[in-house]
Amino acid sequence: MSSWRESITNLPTAVAQFVNESTSTASSYLNLSHSSSTVSEESAPQHTDYKALPIPASLVKEQWRLIFTSDANSQDLQAAIAHCRDLVLLSDECSEERRWLVRHLVDLRYSLQELEEAQAVANTDVVVLNAIKSVVGHHFVPHHPNTRNRLQAAAKRYYCDHCAGIIWRVVQAAYICSDCSYLVHQKCIDSVQRVCAHVLASDRQYPIADICPEIGLAAQRYKCAECSTLLNFKNSWIEPRLCDYRGLYYCPSCHWNDSFIVPARIVHNWDFTPRKVSRTGLQEIQLFLDKPLIRLEEENPKLFVFLEKLCTVKKLRQNLVHMRHYLAACKDAAEQKLVDQQLGRRRHLAQSNEFYSIGDLVQVESGVLAEFLQGVFKVFGSHIRSCEMCLAKAYICEICSNNEVIFPFDDGCIKCDQCNSIYHRVCFTRKNMICPKCVRIQERRLQLQRDLSKQSKKGEDENAEDSDSALEPVDTT
Repeated sequence: MSSWRESITNLPTAVAQFVNESTSTASSYLNLSHSSSTVSEESAPQHTDYKALPIPASLVKEQWRLIFTSDANSQDLQAAIAHCRDLVLLSDECSEERRWLVRHLVDLRYSLQELEEAQAVANTDVVVLNAIKSVVGHHFVPHHPNTRNRLQAAAKRYYCDHCAGIIWRVVQAAYICSDCSYLVHQKCIDSVQRVCAHVLASDRQYPIADICPEIGLAAQRYKCAECSTLLNFKNSWIEPRLCDYRGLYYCPSCHWNDSFIVPARIVHNWDFTPRKVSRTGLQEIQLFLDKPLIRLEEENPKLFVFLEKLCTVKKLRQNLVHMRHYLAACKDAAEQKLVDQQLGRRRHLAQSNEFYSIGDLVQVESGVLAEFLQGVFKVFGSHIRSCEMCLAKAYICEICSNNEVIFPFDDGCIKCDQCNSIYHRVCFTRKNMICPKCVRIQERRLQLQRDLSKQSKKGEDENAEDSDSALEPVDTT
């Protein structure tokens, strides 16, 4: 009876082992020609136990104290962490060595955490569900899809970014990078070669500004830009696929013909047509999607001349910038968290009208952003006009002396660039765009200069009189 129960409990493990063996055999059979083309010494990757980012040349002499194999113990890792921390403090700011050391320090800490969790599991037999594995900049955690409907979860297919095979969620464990969403089998983690897209995006800090900067297969030595697979007719034909974002050629395993918008084409041509990009290019664009990094008016100012929707969004954002100054000084708005409720993570829309994210430009084209900003404008405007503290900071037109209060975000008002005074646009135009307050300030400045010059002349005359009296001869008789 006990043997029968043991066989039942061991059944899922046996099934998982059988599926892993069958999938690995099938993938090796299907990719036989693909692997045979990479046998040469130039294209064969160098396998090591420790997967880390390429070390800079200036730190090669410290490599034996920083990089360890998979059999390193916790004391070695702690010593490496301390030494890496000291090197970070000694390195120059914003240098390549410091960037590498900081990333390597994070990887070492993840490795130490993984080792401590493995030791805890061995001592207490407790299963750790959220173990983190660090490989070439990736931080892998167990993949658990958030799907409420079991039928949808079963129908949706997931593919490994390394071997392009299907991940059978019932019997196969999978890991996903918490930074770039790189999804792999558990058995493929140690073979990952692609550097994390989050690391590449952090280095670049801005989307590629050139439209498809293609360099050609010859410049790539007829190799895949990621895995160095030969793209020629030597042994078998492997289709080279061009990434429209990075301008490099990839093999079918690294380029799945995914289509996505390209930031450079949007900025220069206002072209939102999806183009074919590689897997690493797709992940990098998705990381830049919601980050306000693009100065659109500086990059391509003619877009605001030909696109009315862009001018509308720019005007709405200028009004929100003026409103934010009122709400930042209002106690009631701070207690209600009005700005956070309306904007959330998109506070950059009310901080300035210069920076746009890729997602903002997509919503400008569809008209969603203009509707969203108009809704925020109405909520902010209703609070400012009903709040006594905000009304106390309103303006009155000095030209027409009307008792109506006006704000810098009103349509019929204009703001002086010199003194920040607010006037009716009609009244300011009638005065030939001359600000009365600026005129008074200029007159006071001239009057002050005249008074200072008179005082200086008077002082010089008194000094001259004193010197003349001192030079007169004294009668001693």
